Amino acid sequence: MAADAMLSFEASWEMPKTQKNNGMCKVTNPYSHWLLLVPRVRMQILMAGVCISNYLLRTCLGTCAVLMVQEYNWDMQLKGKLLGAFFWGYLAGNLFAGAISARLGAGMVLAFAAISWSALAIAMPMVTDFGFGHTWLLLILLGVAASPLMPTTMQLLSAYVPASERGCSLAARALSMRFGQIVASVLAPLICSQAGWRASFAIFGTVSLLLAFLWLGFAMTKSREAGMEIARKMWEDALDNTGEVVVATGGSAKADSLLPWWALKHPGFLALLAVHCSNNFAMYTIMSWGPSYFTEVLELPLESVGLYLMLPAAFSGIGAITGGVCTDWLQSRRCPLLQMRRGILCPAAAGAGLSLVCFGNLHSVPAASLAMIAAAMSIGILDTAQNAVYLDLAPQNAAAVVSLGNGIATLPGAAGPALVALLLESTGLWSLVWGIIAACLIVSSVIFALFGSVEDIEKRAPKYMQV
Repeated sequence: MAADAMLSFEASWEMPKTQKNNGMCKVTNPYSHWLLLVPRVRMQILMAGVCISNYLLRTCLGTCAVLMVQEYNWDMQLKGKLLGAFFWGYLAGNLFAGAISARLGAGMVLAFAAISWSALAIAMPMVTDFGFGHTWLLLILLGVAASPLMPTTMQLLSAYVPASERGCSLAARALSMRFGQIVASVLAPLICSQAGWRASFAIFGTVSLLLAFLWLGFAMTKSREAGMEIARKMWEDALDNTGEVVVATGGSAKADSLLPWWALKHPGFLALLAVHCSNNFAMYTIMSWGPSYFTEVLELPLESVGLYLMLPAAFSGIGAITGGVCTDWLQSRRCPLLQMRRGILCPAAAGAGLSLVCFGNLHSVPAASLAMIAAAMSIGILDTAQNAVYLDLAPQNAAAVVSLGNGIATLPGAAGPALVALLLESTGLWSLVWGIIAACLIVSSVIFALFGSVEDIEKRAPKYMQV
């Protein structure tokens, strides 16, 4: 752990006795388990709250957009721009989020980001009355504020969670995001139908702000010098196999640039990027256009849409847990890492694509729901698998590499709504929309099967991160 890490330890506890055995840290004092486990669990619980708050606001945007377009008489093109504004901001923010996180500390950056996106959501009802331009700009700022979520949480998990447990930790993080999506999917339509879309932003923004202050108050506590000495020595004992200290004790990151553009020369990273872009194209389209699809194509009333929008979120979470458990189990069985990643990721991507093809050609609500459940399960498994590969490729520089990958992979979310609107205006065929997304998923699974890699793409000295 870094000397300025956010997690607090009791300074009065005795330094745990450890001994090194072939580069591994062998714990001989029972208190060592307490020192390592309790702060890590607390960090992940509070992190889950922040992830929930982020996806509460992301998900309610699609539902609120249905009523906002009706109230202000915006056409299909403006609706597409409205739904894509958040993702353009999210893309721009990812260009800087990783580097800022590495320099200032992932915990502090995450706290500032959570407070910012909560405040912007609360301001949404007031700003919208000034016109579409102001609303569009605020949604871009909301996307910028939300952009540090992925790189900061990946950096924290990379720093604090052992490699053998990262599958389940990534699954737990994905589950918390899906839980926020479930809550917003169910409650946002009910709130909008009873109290209007403005109340939805106000309620979810306030809840998000409270969760942000919980993170700031209980995860961002400073430890005393003796407690940090315990953390530093135990982390060095556990990870320093080469004689070099991997985690810095200072507050700045030695980065060559804002983003590790050199990663784009690595075929394994490009193959992962293809999968990530396809996955985001599917997830963001479901999240943004889902309410419109269920109300306009499947002809469900808005207040009933929440129960059906809950299905992709819930089963995506179940898929994430399944992927995480399978990943850790196969790793404990010493399965070859690349073979394991391909065996989980490629079938998940192909399965999601085939399920979405079925979904786009079914007009019965029960049948379409079953197809969506299958697609969501596959997307959840795919999400956990792709994030695990990021940590394989950049174990010491997770924030910067994830920031680059997540920024590029946000392009489908930013351009996707406008593309969907254009396709619907010109053809009116939702089956074409889902077919294009399915083709992207299937092709990306083939690309990763051929070119996927799990080798560390950093051949030089490891980056120094403050967590």
